[in-house]
Amino acid sequence: MDQNTPNSTPNLAYEGIRIFDASQGLAGPYCAMLFAQHGATVIKLEPPQGDWSRGIGSRYGDQSPLSLSCNRGKRSLMIDLKQPGATQVVQRAASQCDIVLEGFRPGVAARLGLDYTALAATSPGLIYASISGYGQDGPYSERPATDTVIQAFSGMMAVNRDAQGSPSRVGFLVVDMTTGLYAFQALSAALFARFRGGPGQKLDISLMQAAAALMSQRVIEAGLADGEPQAFNAPAGVYRTRDAWIGIALSNEDQFTALCSALERPDLRADPRYASFQTRATHLSGLVESVAQTFLTRDTATWVARINEAGGLANPVNTLAQWSQDPHVQAVRAAPTVHWSPVGSFPLPRIPGASEPLPGDPRADWPTLGAHGSEALSDLGFSADEIADLRQRGILIEPKA
Repeated sequence: MDQNTPNSTPNLAYEGIRIFDASQGLAGPYCAMLFAQHGATVIKLEPPQGDWSRGIGSRYGDQSPLSLSCNRGKRSLMIDLKQPGATQVVQRAASQCDIVLEGFRPGVAARLGLDYTALAATSPGLIYASISGYGQDGPYSERPATDTVIQAFSGMMAVNRDAQGSPSRVGFLVVDMTTGLYAFQALSAALFARFRGGPGQKLDISLMQAAAALMSQRVIEAGLADGEPQAFNAPAGVYRTRDAWIGIALSNEDQFTALCSALERPDLRADPRYASFQTRATHLSGLVESVAQTFLTRDTATWVARINEAGGLANPVNTLAQWSQDPHVQAVRAAPTVHWSPVGSFPLPRIPGASEPLPGDPRADWPTLGAHGSEALSDLGFSADEIADLRQRGILIEPKA
């Protein structure tokens, strides 16, 4: 079979595993979505107004690009937690699952009966993860946090400066996505440990810690330098050309030689101030100015061809649309166009290592708000009469036919 042909009979590692996703936004839901794409049954708990990610940015029915990115393949269970008896229903449902994910502020899960202590009392093998901004303990544990706040707090903005030297926010939810990935690997490891006879576990996953782990190299540099580390791989970066922008990178001295050759600037290679990465970092401002002025003399395509032919590393700065339309991206189906009738057609980046779901596979669809309530509760052991009673009492909310 061609490596780019979707596998019609994938071996789904987490088939038979049940996940109770009581998180909202991106970090926790993205983690749970990864389990769904590897075969787990993921039940997404939502309030009557839905996960707040459904309303961020442009709306497409009851979805947004944010919710589409992190909820594929789940089942939506809409419960009104303000109704009497609702917390007992949620506690009972969660206790029937292998993994519980929650994204409340510290202490809220306990008030809902969704804390690890309450659930593990009846499910000793439970694997439980709390995802929060600063973690469950410490002086900042009660602080609200978002991706942007943690980018500022962690130092990420300070190492991502614009051409004027001003700290800049990374232009997508990098901390949330990273936290979801770290949570997925931690929960996967805990699940494997349980398969080998180990106990259940309680995990504390924070956006703050995930951001730091992602930037380990820069944190180590700053610690060893006793302050602000030098520029990394100078003069790597983004430069304006005659018609657009170009990104260049350097990982060894030969590539600086190649860059100087492509730029027709042997004087830069011969200058003792630019003899090594360390000396170039010390004299960075003058070097960057010289390189920037040279790049302005030709267009991006010319520079990319010259640098690559010389043995350097360069690429045009693509837009997202240019990336998705690139011949290589198209050839390897890195972001195939999917069609989902409530929303339409859109490119969807494939998850590395996960099989691509075919039409009809439950992993291929997104949950309409509250659409799977009866089905989910039935699978968790609730009887038809109990489900009808919960619906009549306003605890279980389902979309009108």
